[in-house]
Amino acid sequence: MMANQSQEQAKATGELILNSVVAQCLGLLGDRWTLLTIRDLFLGRHRFEELLQHTGAVRSTLANRLKVLVEQGIVYRNPYQIAPLRYEYRLTPKGLGLYDFALSVWSWEHTWHGDEVIDLPPRLVHRKCNKPFMPVCKCTLCEQNITASTVSNRPNPSYSGGNQVALFSKRRSKVTVSSHKAKDGSLFHAIDILGDRWNNLILGGALYGLRRYDDFQRGLGISTNILADRLKLLVEAGLFERVAYQNAPKRYQYNLTQKGWDYLPIAMALHKWAEKWLTQGRGGNVILSHHCQNAPIQFVFCCSACGSAVDPHDVTANPVDI
Repeated sequence: MMANQSQEQAKATGELILNSVVAQCLGLLGDRWTLLTIRDLFLGRHRFEELLQHTGAVRSTLANRLKVLVEQGIVYRNPYQIAPLRYEYRLTPKGLGLYDFALSVWSWEHTWHGDEVIDLPPRLVHRKCNKPFMPVCKCTLCEQNITASTVSNRPNPSYSGGNQVALFSKRRSKVTVSSHKAKDGSLFHAIDILGDRWNNLILGGALYGLRRYDDFQRGLGISTNILADRLKLLVEAGLFERVAYQNAPKRYQYNLTQKGWDYLPIAMALHKWAEKWLTQGRGGNVILSHHCQNAPIQFVFCCSACGSAVDPHDVTANPVDI
């Protein structure tokens, strides 16, 4: 990745990010209450009152988010009581396809927040080997671990547009590291990146090689006050390091820390899901490749204990004798 980009490169990078399938995906899912609802559905909470309690959303907000998830085919309503008629909410195959995303969020949270995270399973156990594990992202062709240094991106020459999905409006409140306190007890975590358009665009820009303030502003079209606020937030949260590259006058660039680079599997999981479910297989405007080949990347999440691919039906959060 380049430490700096020309004005033309920054604009081109910004266009790739703003029109990417991940940006479209987060236009649909990238809302705090939607993400918390999906999290709780994966944790086995299916009834409205359960979701209301654990997400912390108000009743009208939760009802709205569930309505959209049903309309988008991510969730379906399943009757569990006839008289009076009551429904629970279950993930469809499209919704279950978000498992890699949920798994990568769990991994990122536990790697970087540890005991701060209260409302997620403290560990996951792979039933095939009966051992606790961490998900490891592996290329299916060369079977090597995927890291930020082994992934490249380029424009898709066959992309013709037309993959936009219906989005719903979401009110966003300002989030700061010092003032935000999530219901699960943790401070700044994945929900606060994914659930805020600007945080996510800036982090995406950094993963694509943007480093300097002017490049972020020029490429992503973010107003200066919002950009300054979010960069400060991402530095305080430990995802960016602010480094001087010029002394007279003093100017800074924003380098990803390891915590920031470790966000890559989350973005990749969203990219994979969006290409399958939002573009109907037509692909997006960006091709991600692993260093072993030039074709679009193919990857799976594997068990760190036994090395086999992880299937959601083979994972439990319950303690086992080992």
